[in-house]
Amino acid sequence: MIANRKDSSVSLYEQVGGEAAIGALVDSFYHRMLADPEVNEWFRGIDLNRLKAHQRAFLAVGLGGPEAYDGRSMRTAHTGLAITQDAYTTAVAHLTEALIQLGVDEPIVCQVIKRIETMRAAIVEVR
Repeated sequence: MIANRKDSSVSLYEQVGGEAAIGALVDSFYHRMLADPEVNEWFRGIDLNRLKAHQRAFLAVGLGGPEAYDGRSMRTAHTGLAITQDAYTTAVAHLTEALIQLGVDEPIVCQVIKRIETMRAAIVEVR
């Protein structure tokens, strides 16, 4: 079970569970995405280990952790992939399920998803 706190002085990164939890979250998220025939096509031929490393760093930074993200912008990284609104919604649902599976409290899950939703416009190409 992840130690969750609602203390506003504690980052979302820490509330989710820190580095170990982010790693487990990313693994669970991609396990779900790869098992889903509606979205797994976007991962064919992709170096999954590299992608997971970028995702861990990105989430850590996005949730207020100490890591540095030096990858491409979300728009640049997803340009040309023809990601749809439905695919993004599916990814958010899988991330939500992964957070819940890790034992993250619902209010914290909602905060994480709210941050992820702010990137929808940069990632979705097919509207």
